[in-house]
Amino acid sequence: MPHESGVEGDGNEGYFASVSDLMVGVLFVFLLMLTVFALNYRDAEQAQVVERQKYEQALRDLESARQNAQRQADANEQLRTLLRRAMAQLERDIEDREAARRRLLTSVEQALKDRGVRVYLDQRSGILRLSGDLLFATGSAVLGPTSKGTLQTLAEVLARILPCYTAASGADGCDRAEPVLETVLVEGHTDRQRFGSVDVVISQERNDRLSADRALSVFLELRRAQPGLDAMRNTEQLPLLGVSGYGERRPLPEEQCSADGNCPGNRRIDLRFVLSARSSDELRRMREEIEGALGSQP
Repeated sequence: MPHESGVEGDGNEGYFASVSDLMVGVLFVFLLMLTVFALNYRDAEQAQVVERQKYEQALRDLESARQNAQRQADANEQLRTLLRRAMAQLERDIEDREAARRRLLTSVEQALKDRGVRVYLDQRSGILRLSGDLLFATGSAVLGPTSKGTLQTLAEVLARILPCYTAASGADGCDRAEPVLETVLVEGHTDRQRFGSVDVVISQERNDRLSADRALSVFLELRRAQPGLDAMRNTEQLPLLGVSGYGERRPLPEEQCSADGNCPGNRRIDLRFVLSARSSDELRRMREEIEGALGSQP
């Protein structure tokens, strides 16, 4: 009987040992699974952190882009405003210069009319026109006594009025300084009538020389009669008076004659008052602002 009791005890101990090993195995598997879960959770958490960082960076980039776009829009609007102001100022400058030239031409015309000299004005082109037939004989560039008297009167009027519109503004008798003139050109013109039986090319060359010679005769007489005209300067301190000849190349719109036609209106001397293109102080300041705005843009 004692022997049987010992066998039964060994069996129970084996049973408990097997259950204990099983529990240890289950616990080991559980710990292993817990470790895997913890590792996966950590990886997932790190991935979430990375994604969140990416999301936050994307938000920052988006906000930065929005701010840059707003700054660019503000800069563009500032530039548009400056350009609109500059355009308005340029239009005012042009109108002021043209208005000053109209006053100049009207003053010259009235002063000449008061002294018995009649001229034609083309206000749009800034031209004071003298008939060539009143100054020169046919085919000649020599001034007669009457023509010289007319030009002396013109020179006196110009010497009195022009200083108010040149770099010498502020001269006696000027209401205000208006240095608006770039140059005053004495221009010679002829009609298309041929010289004798010569061909068209030679006739045109002779008309070119005749127009230049006539313009030069008027130019020299004006300077001789009033030496002060020769000393006048524009805003660049260059001589104001100039001379040019166009021959038959610039007929008047209302004097479009054939080569054999008689167009006395084309035989003329024009004084062309050319406006200065120099910018006003206000326009130059605006240009500097525009250049600064353009330079600050990416």
